[in-house]
Amino acid sequence: MANRPITIVGSNTSTGALTLSDQGKTNVDPGDTVTWLIGQNSGVQSVTSVTDYPNSTDVFNPDPAKMGSGNSANWQGTVNPNIAKGSEETYYIQWTADNGGGSFTYDPKIQVNP
Repeated sequence: MANRPITIVGSNTSTGALTLSDQGKTNVDPGDTVTWLIGQNSGVQSVTSVTDYPNSTDVFNPDPAKMGSGNSANWQGTVNPNIAKGSEETYYIQWTADNGGGSFTYDPKIQVNP
């Protein structure tokens, strides 16, 4: 059971797209932990939620949540240890841009290794 960090390294307020350290597709194993981190100078002030895409397989159990208390900007979720290998989920990262630049949604993927 490994930790799979995903760093947000850039953002585009014209399209809502994020640039992620894993290029938007994370490969995991059952029981892994996924951690979303906001990189310096990414243009992202905060992540407001990490949620399931409608009608997509729910890979996480429990669902991702904000880490710690207070002003933590990082999120973490655990891959269901009983998830079928090869399962894939599209999910939403809802985020807020620096300096009041608005709120956006980006939809990367997570896949359980076969």
